[in-house]
Amino acid sequence: MDYRQYRPSRKEKLMSAAKAAGLTLIIAVCFYNSFWSLLIFPGVLFWLYKQEKKRLGEKRQKALKLQFKDAVQGIAAAMAAGYSAENALREARKDLSLIYAENMDILQELSAMERRMDANQTIEAVMEDFARRSGLEEAETFAEIFAVGKRSGGDLIGIMKDTAKTISETIETERQAATALASRKYEQKVMNLVPFGMILYLRLGCPGFLDPLYGNVAGIGIMTGCLGLYLAAWHLGKKLLNIEV
Repeated sequence: MDYRQYRPSRKEKLMSAAKAAGLTLIIAVCFYNSFWSLLIFPGVLFWLYKQEKKRLGEKRQKALKLQFKDAVQGIAAAMAAGYSAENALREARKDLSLIYAENMDILQELSAMERRMDANQTIEAVMEDFARRSGLEEAETFAEIFAVGKRSGGDLIGIMKDTAKTISETIETERQAATALASRKYEQKVMNLVPFGMILYLRLGCPGFLDPLYGNVAGIGIMTGCLGLYLAAWHLGKKLLNIEV
């Protein structure tokens, strides 16, 4: 499995379609007040599907990073107990099966590594393959250093402990950043709803006030411009709050 390319499940695709339908309806009612504006649904669906696919992919990689850290710690502990690297990997999988569900990504990967080692592939090769597919910088760095250390007889236990420590520090930094920005992200979500709320308030509280903006070329142009400004502000706010560690 290539973790760099997320493939949404059927349920996730249906959820994206439902969200796109709801968003299309809101835009049609607030900005155009026209049945024909529902024809923008395919464009909204395409855009929202890409956003959801990216979000779910990033979420999965974050989870995989945490699971990979636990796997590295488990392998290091088994090697410190006297196991070879190959057998330490098997022991780590057994230990992690007590923590994670059997369908979790890391357990699937460790099981696949065991089968490939049983087919006479080296542990360096299977780790390098996983690192390439994972899309995790930490996994790629670890695989390279592990391969060199295995061939040269380096301190593999120390390498694994350093890798686990680095990943732990990265995860903790991400958690602190997320905590610090949680209130700002909530504020942004509220602000994202304000324009729609204002338009609905004017339509319900002052019937006919916005009628000059509907059903004519000039009004459609103005409302389309407003929608474009809203999307630009939404994108800018998202970029400002998206801090990568």
